[in-house]
Amino acid sequence: MSQDWNQFVGGELGRLKSLNRRRSLRRILARESPLVEFQGRRLVNFSSNDYLGLSQHPAVKERSARAIARAGASASSSRLICGNSDLHEGLEAALARLKGKEAALTFASGFSANLGLLSSLVGPADHIFSDALNHGSIVDGCRLSRATAAVFRHSDLNHLEELLKDCSGPGRRLVVSDSVFSMEGDLADLPGLVSLCRRYECRLMLDEAHATGVLGSRGGGLVEYFQDRGAARPDEIELLMGTLSKALGSFGGFVACSGAVRDYLINKCRPFIFATALPPAVAGAALASLELIRPPSKVRERLLSNMRLMRNRLARNGLGCDQGRTSIFPVVLGSEDRALQVSQQLLDRGFLVAAIRPPSVPPGTSRLRITVTASHSAAQIDELVGCLTEISQQTES
Repeated sequence: MSQDWNQFVGGELGRLKSLNRRRSLRRILARESPLVEFQGRRLVNFSSNDYLGLSQHPAVKERSARAIARAGASASSSRLICGNSDLHEGLEAALARLKGKEAALTFASGFSANLGLLSSLVGPADHIFSDALNHGSIVDGCRLSRATAAVFRHSDLNHLEELLKDCSGPGRRLVVSDSVFSMEGDLADLPGLVSLCRRYECRLMLDEAHATGVLGSRGGGLVEYFQDRGAARPDEIELLMGTLSKALGSFGGFVACSGAVRDYLINKCRPFIFATALPPAVAGAALASLELIRPPSKVRERLLSNMRLMRNRLARNGLGCDQGRTSIFPVVLGSEDRALQVSQQLLDRGFLVAAIRPPSVPPGTSRLRITVTASHSAAQIDELVGCLTEISQQTES
């Protein structure tokens, strides 16, 4: 039996290697945003989701250390046993305020938050409508829910409306979308989604993982971004999921919702009930980050300035990136082999820019996923774009 198992594993790894899709772990020895130490070299990191550089901010590290000194390295239990603390409750209150919702609940990760929300709030008699480029955690959550799941073409609201019209029979309806799509960097059409949900009596769930801390006048995310323009309100979206591990520089996931939904999740959501609570250090760090993004926020101002600079530099050099409202700038190269080659050439020149390949993106769209942060200097951005332009011209000739 073990030999059969090893043959299966070896065969699958060989198949992935032949497709240039086999992955391995990179050992990062030191981080000093935006620099990392890898294989004995200091590289400028353009692959991090630490958009505001807050994981390295002195105030965030100090608050995290203070939480450990007071409460230890672990919560030591699930929230429902003896793991709940004032840190967790204070963090959830702050997240609810940021998102303009009545309540919030934290999870061990953003992935488990999506699994828990979808599997506990919808079931076999219900219907989910999911954007084709939603995060894998949403895909798995839809499967785990056992609801009837329909996938609409990416950001195609006409296709979504066709699916909603064709949906008949009893059961609740839930539309689910990323707010910022992690591999594209584009925004969901939130006003359009809200309009369709209202017309067809659906609920709406939004994954704000890559929007929280980045978009909106206070860093509240995509909902706030459109609210600032008079085009959306928090009460129009029942479930706002997010993470603490990206712009907030910590770890964990959360949902902002009504008080009744929070109470329901505490009683019915298995990834919450059966998971150890967030460590005190993580909660303390996230609380400090939430304070640092309040207006006027110097780190957010630096990020927005760098986003504009990256967009302008890429456009000026003809690298085909037509968005600049988020921190994510995809440069689509096509094949897995070309994406790996360009990524390695950038590594040789001192830049860490990961090659993204299927199944993270559709076949034929392998790319570099460049992420800009508040920690990057204008000179680093200029040098990266210059190197990328030169490499692209060489590989095309």
